[in-house]
Order: sequence, then C-alpha cells, then structure tokens
Amino acid sequence: MNARILNIKSKNRRNPVGVANPADFHFSEGNSIDAQVMIKNPNISLYCLDHNNDRALFVETPAGIDLSQAPFYYQAQYENAISLFGVPYLELHRLANNMRIDGSRLILIYSVGRTGSTMLSSAFNQIENIVGLSEPDIYTQLVAIRKWDKSNDNEVGELLQSCTKVLCKTPLRNRLPLMRAFKFRSFGIEIADLMFKRFPEAKIIFLYRDALTWTRSAIRAFINDDFNSVENLKAIQAMLRPLAHLIDKHISETDAPLSMAKIAAFMWLSVMERYMELYRQGVPMFAVRYQDLTAFPKQAIKAIFKYCDAPTNGLEKIFGILDQDSQAGSKLSRTNLKEKTTELPDNFQAEIEQYLREHPTVKTPFFIAPNTWSPNVGE
Repeated sequence: MNARILNIKSKNRRNPVGVANPADFHFSEGNSIDAQVMIKNPNISLYCLDHNNDRALFVETPAGIDLSQAPFYYQAQYENAISLFGVPYLELHRLANNMRIDGSRLILIYSVGRTGSTMLSSAFNQIENIVGLSEPDIYTQLVAIRKWDKSNDNEVGELLQSCTKVLCKTPLRNRLPLMRAFKFRSFGIEIADLMFKRFPEAKIIFLYRDALTWTRSAIRAFINDDFNSVENLKAIQAMLRPLAHLIDKHISETDAPLSMAKIAAFMWLSVMERYMELYRQGVPMFAVRYQDLTAFPKQAIKAIFKYCDAPTNGLEKIFGILDQDSQAGSKLSRTNLKEKTTELPDNFQAEIEQYLREHPTVKTPFFIAPNTWSPNVGE
C-alpha cells in the first residue's frame, strides 16, 4: 500500500500551542508515492495522526533544518513544512515492523509542565550521541484518542509503538545516535503505562513542582487575561477534557464550569495521580523537583545523566547553557511571557489548597513524590 502526496494550499494553525492535527493544513489529495520515502528521506518527519481517516501525516521540511534543536518539535515542523504526506495506518505499522530500536537507549521525560523539561531536552541534545525531540505532538494526540475506560488500549498501544519507531529513524545529523530522548507535554503521562508496556527498558524521568508556583507559571504561559468568564472556562474545560482524566471525570458527573483554580488543580493533580499509579505498579522512574533542578542544576543534570546511563563527557558544554532561554524564539520565551500581566483572583491560592487537602494521597500543593532525587547540599 502506498502513501499519498497531500498538496498544501494553506496553513491554518491559529493557536501556536494547540495540539497538532490535520486541520493545521488546508490540502488536496495528490498522487501516490512509495511509503518508504517517509523513512529514507531525512527531511520527512511524522507530524500528527488523521485518526478519522486511519492515517498518519508526515511533513517535509527544507534540507539543513534540524528539528531536534527546536524548543518545540511540532511547532518547528508546522512552521517549516513545505510538503505533506498521508500514510495509512496499515502502511505505518508495516514500516515500523521493519525497524528495530533498543528500548534501553530511550529516555522518556514526563512532567507537570513548566518545570525545566525543555531545558533538560536541550541539555540531552548537547551530547554528541544523543538526539532529543521536544514535544512530538503525536503523543498528545494519542492521549486524546485513548478512551478513559482503556477499551481501545490495543489500538493505541500499536500506534504508539509504530509512531515511536518511526520517530527514531536516523535524523538529519550525519551520524547514528546512540540514545534518543523524548520530552512530552504534561498530558503525555496519561499514556505512560502503554509506553512502559511497549518499551519497558526505557529510562523514565519525571519533573514536577509545587501546585501553587506551577499554577501561576502555567496560567501566565497559556491562558489569556479574560479567562474568568463562564464561556471561556467552559471552553477551556472542553479543550482539556480528552487530555486530563480528572477534568473528564468532573464533566461526566456535572456540566457546571470549574473555576480557573479548580481547572489548574485538576490538571496538576491528574499528572501527579498518574505518577503515583505508575509508582504503585513498580515502574522505575527518577523524579526531580523543579526547585532542586534550579537550585542545584549541575548536581541534578549529573544525577539525571547517570540514571539514564547517558554519556557525561560533554556536561561542561551543558553547564554553559543552563542560564539560556531554552524556549527562545517561541511564544513561551521569557521575553514574550514578560509582557503578560494575567491577574489571579484573591482567593485563587486558598481554593487550590482547600481542594488538595481533600485528596486521599496528595493532600498538599507541596507534595513530595516517591523516588524524588535529593541534592547533596554540601557538595
């Protein structure tokens, strides 16, 4: 079965941090093409799933652009796309079945977001034999496609495995990398159990921070000033429903809009609950708090690289870029966020704390997750 050329007529992406999807492009169906081109051409990469049509979409970007160096992989793919291709799922699986990857050389970076995960992804990319991809959005789509009752786990698991293999094809760099690091959006932890089932030898990193400072950072980054209207709150809930299990649970039980504080608490807690589930299932993970990563960056980087069995002969190069803005050039750059002045309601913090106190496990916005790395302060 062949792939198909999709002739791009226009680019339609309005939200630069929205989940990648076929509607990002207006295109027409073109001629057939050998699907092997998706693997052989180093300038073609997997962009998103067109799940309604049982196919994956690949983009071609100009020669010389290294997508692995972008702060956000999916944004760089969209901005630089010059060609688009559709590959039926059956053909995607066939391509992946002919590929072999060593699971022990996979590094998976989960987080609650706003925790230095982009910086860590960039740090891995400074090492000669590691290639990191910061937020390939195929995984965010798979979170949305997965049913909360797990009734389609076989289908999602197969897609996850095939997509991961295809993303691990030899990149643009003129070498064969020894390790690959995937950094996910915060929602990615919702399918971490499926990823562990398919790649049990992968090294798993989890970055998190307290709920209160996370909330302020996340709202400043992603939410507009007029978020407090009922209409906007309902729109935010609807957008997040397929991505955060606690928000879906709330909407299933009642259609009443959550406050922004509750939405934030549900998002943070959804990630922390998934981490605790993985921990109880015995999934090996290395957790690092944001405040420790920022207060003891060199120690933290060394510990993370040691845990991942990653080369450490280039750490001095990493230490030299720790103060740089890892999201420079994107909507989430420090320069852009300085211009935002989102004001939070006076009771915002108290509402989050009250809700978390009622949780049977977490209970506090300053919850310390098990397996959390502790710095040697005297070092």
